[in-house]
Amino acid sequence: MVDIAHIAVIPLKALQIDKNTFCCSSEPLNVYFKRVASQDEKRDLSKCFVLIHQPTNSIIGYYTLSAKSIPISHVPQGVVKNGMYQEISAALIGRLAIDQRFAGQGYGKFLVIDAIFKIKDSPLGVTVLTVDAKDESAVKFYQNLGFIKFIDFDEENQKLFLPLKNFKQCFSDFK
Repeated sequence: MVDIAHIAVIPLKALQIDKNTFCCSSEPLNVYFKRVASQDEKRDLSKCFVLIHQPTNSIIGYYTLSAKSIPISHVPQGVVKNGMYQEISAALIGRLAIDQRFAGQGYGKFLVIDAIFKIKDSPLGVTVLTVDAKDESAVKFYQNLGFIKFIDFDEENQKLFLPLKNFKQCFSDFK
């Protein structure tokens, strides 16, 4: 269970801990965080948020958010109200990673919830949160949070979405 009294989510630009101390099980996610995330922010391609363990001044994990739109035809009928539009507004968690020292302790779920609250608190209208899961275990992780696979993609597709009207089911065990 996540001890929320000793953690904080901060924007990457406020990070004062050496990014090289972060190490997750995915080398591409390590490289992205250490070398590319800052550049993406400077180019306004995404925003990166970092979860800090305050007592040890350690990086627990990070995620990125960016905006996108989704063709309504890719969403199962009746899951979201489409009105007269051909596309729906979406936010994308482009990357999400947890340091190996903190893996398996609920921090990934905590970061997804943090992303949802940032989206819900923003002045933008966003209908769904999307992810591109990197493998089958990531697909299961997101499906356990209520994410649904898009339709009209091939079987190897790892793209999922969460209707933000259903977001409360994600944090049923965070009280």
